[in-house]
Amino acid sequence: MAKPDSRPSFARRIAAARPREKEYAVWDDAISGLGVRIYPNGARSFFLRRRLPDGGVRSVTLGPADRMSLPEARNQARRALTTLVETPETGDGPRYPGRPMTEFAEEFIERHARHWKPSTLAGNRRFIRDVILPAFGDMTVDAIAVEHVQDWFASMANRPGTANRAMPVLSVMMKTAELWGYRLHNTNPCRNTRRYPMAPKERYLTPEEFARLNAVLTRDEFWCPHVVAVIRLLLLTGCRVGEVLALEWDWIRDKRIMLPDSKSGPRTVWLSGAARAVIDAIPRYGEDCPYLFPGRPPTRPIRNIDVQWGRIRREAGLFDVRLHDCRHSWASVAAMNGVDMVTIAKLLGHALVETTERYVHLSDRSVAEAAERVSGRIQAALAGSGRKREGGAGHADG
Repeated sequence: MAKPDSRPSFARRIAAARPREKEYAVWDDAISGLGVRIYPNGARSFFLRRRLPDGGVRSVTLGPADRMSLPEARNQARRALTTLVETPETGDGPRYPGRPMTEFAEEFIERHARHWKPSTLAGNRRFIRDVILPAFGDMTVDAIAVEHVQDWFASMANRPGTANRAMPVLSVMMKTAELWGYRLHNTNPCRNTRRYPMAPKERYLTPEEFARLNAVLTRDEFWCPHVVAVIRLLLLTGCRVGEVLALEWDWIRDKRIMLPDSKSGPRTVWLSGAARAVIDAIPRYGEDCPYLFPGRPPTRPIRNIDVQWGRIRREAGLFDVRLHDCRHSWASVAAMNGVDMVTIAKLLGHALVETTERYVHLSDRSVAEAAERVSGRIQAALAGSGRKREGGAGHADG
């Protein structure tokens, strides 16, 4: 009977390794030649070392051990083993040339999936499958050149939105290909490709439109209360549609919603009295159902209310209003009532104020009123009444 191996696993030996005065290596038992260099400053990196038929030795760095998991390092090592001997280690080409774009796309999605939210993953899969691979699927990663990307992008001039969303996905793929050795560094063919200009979708509800929508919602409260509650919460909180549809009872804390995850990470949604009243009126499906808006079956939340919203907006005469425009409207009303941009950004869960600025649209009436107020203040200052009112202050009021 073979004696059991009592040696610690490669992962445990890596974790236990400590810096020394000189660089040294810890070796894998599963893949011959795979190791981790431990540097005197504490840095660690995976590498693969193989002996060549002519007696020489070649070594390839796979990546830093603090950013690459052991399974990823082993996968890279297995791929490198097929090209390490054949590929000369020179600076005039990628380490692993000839990687088919179809195979790279599968690897890219698999290794990046954990970095993406489910909705982002689904969208990127769709762009890769439906937009990128039809154009580049019969090429190798290192063969894709600037002219190929420009021709592909130009072919989608009649679909500028799709083109603008697919281009960043391809660009990230090419940057990743450089890091993984499938392309030369600094050869991203997507660089300097300008996106198509897009007309901003500036749509927000006017006071009259709010009233028409409210009339339809009030009429429908009896026979589709959950749909009405979703729309009212969108209007009263400025939340994203997905955030409201996925709400769980445990996230409601007095006048706050503690979202464990959102597009910008965990955040707090502050509830007004009106928004809290909407939540209090929602009947609970059952103690074992965590969702405010359960689907069918109630083991998951409802996915969308697109059909019902289409009917409601038609009956309210709001034919061009999207559900997302409830969020635009909330931001615009906040701005027109004097809430500063930083606070609006925080309330909406935007990481950048620049994003909020695209959401905020002021009505012509509010802009005209603001212009009247500013001009009135200046005129008063020019006439001297501003100085008198301020008790001799030497500057315009405001």
